[in-house]
Amino acid sequence: MRLQEFAPSLKRWTATLKFKIVAMAVATGMLSALGTTQWVLTSTQSDLNALLLNNDRHDLERTAALMADKVDMLKLTLVGVSRRIGPGLWQDPAAMTRYLEDKPALNALFDNIVVAGPNGGLITRLVRGVPVAELPHIGDRDYFQQALLTDQPVVSEPLLGRATQQPLLVIAVQVPRPDGKPAGVLAGTLALRSGRLFSNLGAGQADGARNIVIDRKGVVLAHPDASRVLGHAPDEPGLAEVFGRWHGSGSPIDTQASATLSSGYMVSMAGIPTSDWVLVRLTPQALAWQPVAAAQRTAWLATIGVGLLAALLAGALAWGVTRPISALRERAEAMLIEPNRPMPAAPPGNGEVGELARAFDQVVLQRQRRQGETQALLQQLEAVLDHAEVGIALTRNGQFELVSRHFCRIFRCDKHDMVGQSTRMIHATDTAYQAFSERALPMFMEHGVFEGEVELVQRSGQPFWAQMRGRAVVAGDRSQGTIWTVEDVTEVREHRERLAWTSNHDSLTGLANRAAFEVLLERATERAEVEPFCALFIDLDRFKLVNDTGGHAAGDALLRDIAHALVAQVRGSDTVARLGGDEFAVLLAGCPLPQALVVAEKLRSAVIDYRLVWEQHSFGVGASIGLVRVDTTFTNAAEVLRAADAACYAAKGQGRNCVAVYGAHEAHKVMGAAVAEGRSPTTSG
Repeated sequence: MRLQEFAPSLKRWTATLKFKIVAMAVATGMLSALGTTQWVLTSTQSDLNALLLNNDRHDLERTAALMADKVDMLKLTLVGVSRRIGPGLWQDPAAMTRYLEDKPALNALFDNIVVAGPNGGLITRLVRGVPVAELPHIGDRDYFQQALLTDQPVVSEPLLGRATQQPLLVIAVQVPRPDGKPAGVLAGTLALRSGRLFSNLGAGQADGARNIVIDRKGVVLAHPDASRVLGHAPDEPGLAEVFGRWHGSGSPIDTQASATLSSGYMVSMAGIPTSDWVLVRLTPQALAWQPVAAAQRTAWLATIGVGLLAALLAGALAWGVTRPISALRERAEAMLIEPNRPMPAAPPGNGEVGELARAFDQVVLQRQRRQGETQALLQQLEAVLDHAEVGIALTRNGQFELVSRHFCRIFRCDKHDMVGQSTRMIHATDTAYQAFSERALPMFMEHGVFEGEVELVQRSGQPFWAQMRGRAVVAGDRSQGTIWTVEDVTEVREHRERLAWTSNHDSLTGLANRAAFEVLLERATERAEVEPFCALFIDLDRFKLVNDTGGHAAGDALLRDIAHALVAQVRGSDTVARLGGDEFAVLLAGCPLPQALVVAEKLRSAVIDYRLVWEQHSFGVGASIGLVRVDTTFTNAAEVLRAADAACYAAKGQGRNCVAVYGAHEAHKVMGAAVAEGRSPTTSG
C-alpha cells in the first residue's frame, strides 16, 4: 500500500473512539505503574533484611517458651502424682501399679513410668500405661541419686535406656515419707525419637528449614531426622561456626534469641527457659530470603492496582466521548425489560455508533420474528401433547416447563399448578426425591435414557405407582431439558404382585408352598458350608380321621389353625411351608442342632395341644417330626428333603407323635441337651 493510501486509513483509525480510549488507558496506566513500582521497591527492600532476622528471633523465642511450658507441665504432673503416693503403697507393688494405672494423664505424657525404692530397685514399671515384668536396677543412675537429695524435679542427661536401648530423657522426683526422708523416686521417661517431649518442634518451621534442640555439650536432643538424635551439633550443616563461638563463650542459655548468617544459612538460637537446652533453627539463606521475592510480588501487585486506577481515570475522561454508546445501551435495556414496547429512537450519528444502532435494529427485528415462530411451535406442540393418551412433560433445571393435559389428569391438577414448579412436587418426601435422582442419573449417564416404575404422589398427597420414561432433548446434554412420559400402573402392579404372591404361597394356609420352600432350601443348602442350618419335616398323625368324620371343611379348618400354631412357635427369620396335604416343613436359618430339637419339641407340643371343635365333635392330631442338620454333606435341596422325610418316617416307626433326628452321630451329640430338657428324642439312621 502506498503512503498516500495508508495515511487516510491511519487517520480514520486514530480518530475512532476505540483508539482514543485505549491510548489514554495505556499511557496513563503505564506511567503510573512504572512510578509506583520504582517507589515500592526503593522504600521496602532496604528494611527487609533486618525484618527477616528480627521476625525469626521472635518466632524462635515463642517456640522455646512453649517447649519450656511443656517441660514444666511434665514436672508438675510428676510432683502432683508423687505427693499422693501413700506409705502403704510401697509395701504392695500391685497396689502401686493400680495407683499408677489410674493416672491416664500421666501415662499419656510419658513413655514409661517407674517407681524405685531408696536403693534403686524398681517396685513397678509401666510402658505406655501397661505394667511390664522387666524391672532393671537404676540405683547407679545420676538422676536417681540427685532426686534422692532434693525435693525438686530432676531432668537427666540424655542417655540410653537399659530396657529399650533407645535414647531418652528421664524426669525424676523424690517421694517423701511422712518424716521427710525419701521413700523412693517416681520417674517418667521420654523417648527422644518419639517426639513426645518436643512435639511442637516444627512450630513456625518453613519447608526446607529445620529446628533442632541441643544441650550445653552440643548433644542433639531433638531433630527432624530421628537418626541424628544424640549426634553432635557441629556436624549439622551450617551450624559448626556458630556453635563453636557459642560453646567457646561458655555455652550460655540465653532466652533472648539471636540470629545470624553463617555458611549459607540463617542460624537462630534461643535458650529454652528453666532448662540446659537450646532451640536452634537452621534456614537455608535462599529460603530465608524468600520474603524479598514476596516484597517484589507486592510491588508488582501495587503496580497492577495503580494501573487499574489509571484505567478508571482514563475511562472517566472518555465518558463524554462514549456517551452515544451509553444511549444505545439504554435502548437495548429498555427492549429487554419490555419486549413489546416500541423501540426508543436510535442515537444520532453516522459513524461507528450509527452503524451499531442500525445493526441493533436488525437484531431486534429478527428476534421478534423468531419469538413469533417459537410461540407458534410451542402452541402446536401443546396441541399434540394434549391429544396424547400418555402423560408427557418437559423439564429443565429441576422445573416443569411444559406438561400435557393427560399428565395433569394423572396428578389431579391444572397446568398452571405445575408449569414453573419444582419436579420435587411429584415425590412424597425429599428422601424419595433424592433416591429417584440417584437412581435415574446413572441410567442417563450410561444409556442416555431412564425407564422404571416409581412411586409418586398426586397433588392431594395420594400415592400411586407410575411407569416413567425419560430421554434428554439433546443426547448427552441434560441442560437442554428432558422429555418424560408417565403412565399410572398402580392396578397393573397390584395385579402382578397378587399373581407373584399366589405362585409362592399355599392358598389354604397362606404359608409358603412347596415350590417356594424348595427354592429357599436350595439357596440355604448352597451356603451351608459357611452357615449350617436345620430343616424339619412334619407329618400330621390321625389327620385322615378328621376328613373322614368331619369332612374336608373340617380338615381345611384344622390345617389353617395348625399352620398358625406352627408359625407362632418359630422366629421371623424362619420359614414354615405347607408341602401338600397334611405335610409341613420348617427351615430354621442358622439354628444349631440342640436348639432345633427344642423348637421341634415346641412345634410337636403346639400340635398335640390343639383341638378343633366341629359339629359336636372334638378333633385332635399329633405330629411326627423329622429333623435334619444341614451342612456340607448335603449337595442340594432334594437330598435334604429325602433325609428329613426319612427321619419323619422313623418317627412314625417309633409310635408317632415324636421327634426323630436324622443321623445317629448328630443325635448322640444332642442327647444330653434333650435329656436336660425332659424330652425323649429318637434317632433314625
